[in-house]
Amino acid sequence: SAARLPVPNTSPRLRLWAALFIIVVLAPPVSCSYVPQTHDSRVLRLKGGRDVRHNMAAASPVVVPAKSSHSATVIWLHGLGDSGSGWAPIAQQLSLPHVKWIFPNAGSRPVTINGGTAMPAWADIIALSLEAPEDEEGTLATKNLIHSLIADEVKAGVPANRIVIGGFSQGAAMSCVAALTHDQPLAGCFILSGYLTLRNKIPNLLTDAGRATPFFQAHGSQDMVVPFMFGQISSQLISSFGVKVDFHNYVMGHASCEQELADLKTFFSKVIPAAAPAPIPSDLNALSAKELKEILKARSVDFSDCYEKCDLVNKVQQLVQ
Repeated sequence: SAARLPVPNTSPRLRLWAALFIIVVLAPPVSCSYVPQTHDSRVLRLKGGRDVRHNMAAASPVVVPAKSSHSATVIWLHGLGDSGSGWAPIAQQLSLPHVKWIFPNAGSRPVTINGGTAMPAWADIIALSLEAPEDEEGTLATKNLIHSLIADEVKAGVPANRIVIGGFSQGAAMSCVAALTHDQPLAGCFILSGYLTLRNKIPNLLTDAGRATPFFQAHGSQDMVVPFMFGQISSQLISSFGVKVDFHNYVMGHASCEQELADLKTFFSKVIPAAAPAPIPSDLNALSAKELKEILKARSVDFSDCYEKCDLVNKVQQLVQ
């Protein structure tokens, strides 16, 4: 079941759609063929089903701690039928030592588009068309979950402007809503092979903080699950809210690739750069072994050969000489 365009008319909206069609056809994509095994790129079966919003309990998020001094957090939501562990290896692949990674798990629920089959999903998906009804209740519940994860990080000492949220496919759609409706500007939001859901309600839910959050959006020109045009239209709508959107397209299907991940890492490095380490105190002997280790970790210095506190002191002293 392909995406259906609105009935032709002479309204400005039609002209926007026509312009988007030209963009989709003519935009030169970046060639890309690598698909990492860090996500589930199942093709959805377009079948009828019940509109069920029951959500079974979800497993705890997969958390990958920062390797050095923790100064930023990325919250990454998986797609339909996947899990947090499916994308967790990306933390090592992108290699940002100061970043803590959180990969939440969606609860299992019947999904209408898949004939009512129960699977991990952030909200029900009724159909993939521009006129299809959307699961507002499920989407807003997931939005609240993301906001609570952000609040937990803020309480732990990471400011909102050092937190990035995003995800793949349906996870990207949920993150988009959460970023646009948050009450504090976030460091950024990334949309991988995703789309803007609740597009008719977002204008009334949009916050000034949401407008101030920069977006990175990426989509495959050969995507047969979430059509490329959905990504283009979503980018145009988000931009129309006054949000800065950096859109990228690649020759791939409903997947990811090396170039996309390299571009995403560049985005992360821009919006959550590694914070400068705190100055080293003059009296090192007054510090605990834990504090000395933190100084070394913040500077990516190996201290596996340090067995006593004096060894740690000597290694730190080498940094200030």
